[in-house]
Amino acid sequence: MYKEEEAMDNFFPSDSEVLSTRNFAYSEIKKQIIKGQLEPDATIIEEKLAKNLQISRTPLREALHRLEWEKFVDRKRNGRLKVASISIEEVKELFSVRRVLECMIVVNAAQNATKVDIQNLENLVEMASLVSSENNIEDILSYGNRFHSYLYDISGHKTAVKILYQLNDRISRYRRLVPIENLKNQKPASNGHKTILINMEKRDLPGVEKAMEDHINHSLEASIKIIKKYKAINKL
Repeated sequence: MYKEEEAMDNFFPSDSEVLSTRNFAYSEIKKQIIKGQLEPDATIIEEKLAKNLQISRTPLREALHRLEWEKFVDRKRNGRLKVASISIEEVKELFSVRRVLECMIVVNAAQNATKVDIQNLENLVEMASLVSSENNIEDILSYGNRFHSYLYDISGHKTAVKILYQLNDRISRYRRLVPIENLKNQKPASNGHKTILINMEKRDLPGVEKAMEDHINHSLEASIKIIKKYKAINKL
């Protein structure tokens, strides 16, 4: 009897296994959406996606429900799911919220930053400048994200940081829509980071806030150009 019960326990996945599979599905699908491997407006075929991820439909559906709530996935009128659309209206809305939070955070970070923090930020800016010349979008975005993440860490503003990480995941979709070689005329984001850092070193709080605002506005302009370029390439 014991062996039969043990066999049944092994047949059904434990709660932790289901949770782990669901989290894996959520992370993997989200990553594919952000990187453009699942393109905007693409219909999500659950059977195919479950097969590709080598998981069952139940954790897949739970992951998709979470992504739908986070606006990475939309439900069509016929009830089927698709990857969320992209739009200039959405990106403007995202950046309007990001602008307020980033400016708040950078002022706090400037007040809290030590000499070691300033040096670490300088190193990140230098590395970002180096990789910008190589046109490797993943490295460019990585160092830019690390610069902002460092500011988040030293700002001490946990609530704003939590919201920003959620916003930035959605914003990241737009940055990867077109190859970096199609955006060569864009001013590198590291230039904005340098201006922010100069004002941080001087403890110029109005200056650092203005530098961040300008940086976010430039990022918004770049994202709008990316959307237009993507739609032109794909004849949307």
